Amino acid sequence: MAKTFLSSDVKIDGQVKSNSDIEIDGEVKGQIQATAIKILNSGKVEGTVQCDSLAVEGELSGTVGVNDLSISSTGIVLADVQYSSLTTAKGAKLQGQLKVK
Repeated sequence: MAKTFLSSDVKIDGQVKSNSDIEIDGEVKGQIQATAIKILNSGKVEGTVQCDSLAVEGELSGTVGVNDLSISSTGIVLADVQYSSLTTAKGAKLQGQLKVK
């Protein structure tokens, strides 16, 4: 399956919807919906995220609905999260309301 890559020089203010996986190295403000989303080290997302799988190495704030959430040691999540499975690495930062699906 194809992958969508948003490089570090990309800034989006609005809605991103994809049937493929998305890797974010830039900035997104708004609503994101995809199968799998990976927020890379320099990636920043602010808004509503809906996906099956979410990996955070960068920064995320807002509201999240996800099945599998993984936060790396560099990841920062300041969000209200509804999830099925949660994995955090040592050093990961997570603040907000957590609710298991």
